[in-house]
Amino acid sequence: MKRTQRVFSIALSTSVVLGVLAMPGTALAAAGPALHAVSGHDTQFGRLFVDDLTTDSDITDVSAVLHPPGDDTALATVHDFALASGDRRSGDWITAGEVRLATAGRYAIDLHLTEADGDETTLKNAGTYDYTTKRYFDGFGVDRPRPTIDDMKVTARGRLMEWQPVTHARTPVSGGFVSVDNGSYREDLRTDADGRFSHWYIADPRPATVQAFSGGLRTEPVRVAPRGLPARVTLDRSDFAGVYDTEVTVTGTVEYDNGGGTWKPALYADVEIVDAAGTHQGSGVTDKDGRFRFTTKIPFAADKRVLGVSYGDWFANRPTAPLTFRTTAVSDIRMFEAELGLDSQLTVSGFLNVAGAPRPVNTLDIQVSPNGRDGWKKLGTVRLTSGDTYFRGTLPAPASGYYRAVYAGSATVRGAMGPVVRASRIATSISPFKVPATVRKGGTIAVSGRLQHAVPNWRPYAGQPVTIYFTPKARPTESYLLGQVKTAADGTFKANFKERGDGWIFASHVHADPRHLWAKSPRIFVDVR
Repeated sequence: MKRTQRVFSIALSTSVVLGVLAMPGTALAAAGPALHAVSGHDTQFGRLFVDDLTTDSDITDVSAVLHPPGDDTALATVHDFALASGDRRSGDWITAGEVRLATAGRYAIDLHLTEADGDETTLKNAGTYDYTTKRYFDGFGVDRPRPTIDDMKVTARGRLMEWQPVTHARTPVSGGFVSVDNGSYREDLRTDADGRFSHWYIADPRPATVQAFSGGLRTEPVRVAPRGLPARVTLDRSDFAGVYDTEVTVTGTVEYDNGGGTWKPALYADVEIVDAAGTHQGSGVTDKDGRFRFTTKIPFAADKRVLGVSYGDWFANRPTAPLTFRTTAVSDIRMFEAELGLDSQLTVSGFLNVAGAPRPVNTLDIQVSPNGRDGWKKLGTVRLTSGDTYFRGTLPAPASGYYRAVYAGSATVRGAMGPVVRASRIATSISPFKVPATVRKGGTIAVSGRLQHAVPNWRPYAGQPVTIYFTPKARPTESYLLGQVKTAADGTFKANFKERGDGWIFASHVHADPRHLWAKSPRIFVDVR
């Protein structure tokens, strides 16, 4: 077997990745060993550690020479390397014992490797042995990694230690600064004379980690996760009745089983009411007796409500309780208006709103009173389109009156009464009105009458136009203008018209001002012979 000896010089504090090396008398030598790093072990102080050493054949021997940087004078040679993980072609190596030197400091490491194929390689300055004081945490942990609601207190404790070079003594750090982070906040501490520290806190209701820090030093995180206990909720009452959107008070008790079959009150448990969509409808927190008390509102008829209890992971279950509501809906009438037209038709309009339930009835009554206080009578009914809140309708009405809209509601919907409004015009009348019952064919019809208005008593309405119409017997749905006259000072009027055959004659006061009603006489039949 031909033995190859190779020496590589490697800059300190760099990773070693070796390529090929030209050797005298040969073409190209095989690729050399490669490693990630060689140094003192991070936690097993005093021992050398070779990280990720890779070769093309099995390693049969590893040794190291320690010397001052820039000076090849050997201070120590170490032979007791053993495979720590992996295999002899790709693995980690560590010394079986601690490497002791006479003086603390930082030393260069030359690594000598022997392979099964006979190759020997020396890696000059392959790493650094930091032989200085090392601080470390010893025995950090918590007393209760699975706390319960019965005892939420957790204590984290540990010890801050120092490893000394030369003597390799391990001594406690007295008065050292340590911070403990429990996932919710960080607590700053000082170690005692024995290097020990401890901190108790109330565990978070969710899983969290706790960790200790000192300068750039930190412990591995320790997980603290609550162990949930069975819980229950008891309501003082679950059935409520009231008017829609008014407040009711919900009370009850939240308890948990401490594991021994004893139910105990739960402090600080969250209690919430939600609807079918999960929307918040009220909440509270339990006191030391496990009691809660908060308000919610009476919902829309038939809407579902559920009370639920949560407390992070302190509870093994999420207790719930259904709530029942018997809702009385409310209605109101807004923007009610009434206007009396010239034709004595009252136009009413407004908005009917029903809150808390579907509208049970789509009609409302219009009532009239002579004085707006009493004597109310039903004038008529107005119908709403299903789903629409606006209403409008017309009704025959007196010349003057007070009006209101009334919604009857139902057994579960309160009725409503709108505001009182007044609508009036001055009444007019054509009385008497005279037309001869018979007329000779080709003759003249003498028409006379009187126009009056109530201001407030009936008085002559002078200087006003009165129109005379004729409706033929043969065409009773058609009317024709005969002529127009003006009233005299006493309100009377007269006119003569040539007969137009059998039919009806009537008079109308059509040019009324905005304050007056139309006036129309009775229809009188004229028989032409």
